[in-house]
Amino acid sequence: MSSSAQSAALRAAAMEIAGRGWTVFPCRPGTKAALWHKAALCRGRGVCAGGHVTPESLATFDVDRVAARWSDGVPYNIAVFPGPSGLFILDCDVPKPPRPGQPAARGEHDPDGWFQLQALAAGRGGPLPDTFTLATPSGGRQLWFTAPPGTRLRGTVKHVATNIDTRGWGTYGLAPGSVLPNGAYELIDDTDPAELPGWLVQANVERSPTADSGAAEKPLTAPDAYTARAVRAECDRVATEPPGRRNKVLSTAAYALGQLVGAELLDREHARAELETAVAAWNSPGSWAKDTGVIATSLAAGEGNPRRINRRGPGRAA
Repeated sequence: MSSSAQSAALRAAAMEIAGRGWTVFPCRPGTKAALWHKAALCRGRGVCAGGHVTPESLATFDVDRVAARWSDGVPYNIAVFPGPSGLFILDCDVPKPPRPGQPAARGEHDPDGWFQLQALAAGRGGPLPDTFTLATPSGGRQLWFTAPPGTRLRGTVKHVATNIDTRGWGTYGLAPGSVLPNGAYELIDDTDPAELPGWLVQANVERSPTADSGAAEKPLTAPDAYTARAVRAECDRVATEPPGRRNKVLSTAAYALGQLVGAELLDREHARAELETAVAAWNSPGSWAKDTGVIATSLAAGEGNPRRINRRGPGRAA
């Protein structure tokens, strides 16, 4: 499919989702990353003049606004924010193998999320109602429910089961039609979302057993002031680079941030997302796959050569 045809298809999909009363926001082409800056890099301008504004608060179901946002010919993916939409999403994933040089992922040797969800339903005596369901590019599936009245459920990671994540307030999912490098999100059941069963509400909010010895999830923390300045400088350099040397500038910037990742001053996913945001400023969807490949390769190379930390003062690096 051509870029223009894909853009038109995503525009139609975003409008259809908004027409259901569900709030949407654009993501960078071919990714899950919202087309917005992080709080740590907020400059307090525009809509953020009174404080950092999140994509969740900017998401809308106003069809006219959605049509205008997806009208520039760029194939933006579609983020749907369950909280403001009155929804709750169960993301049943397939086990992920460990990345080279990384420890095994939690749940790697467990059944896939869909099997785990069915087992939970059988064990708790609660049925799984037919509901709005997507097939994901990785081979998993997402079940979309309406949130029960009076609840405010937040998203969780590997809490319901090792291969099940959830999307609620503070998180988002991708709408059908959104495309990643390994495939698209496809609607496989257009049944109106059923209300989230009570036993799943309980499973999502109850505390994990204290005897659970699984590896703790690493929180994504905001970088310190030194690191935030470095990220801003490198990403500004990328975003403002005219055609000609973009590949070299992007590679150098990603390598530099990768060194901070290696020094444990910066989260890898935070660095990747900020670099992809900078690349999005080029408005060159035709080179997106190549550019994100440069980011991944150069970040990994920099991570292998960590920045030396100067211990004479906090937040300083040599």
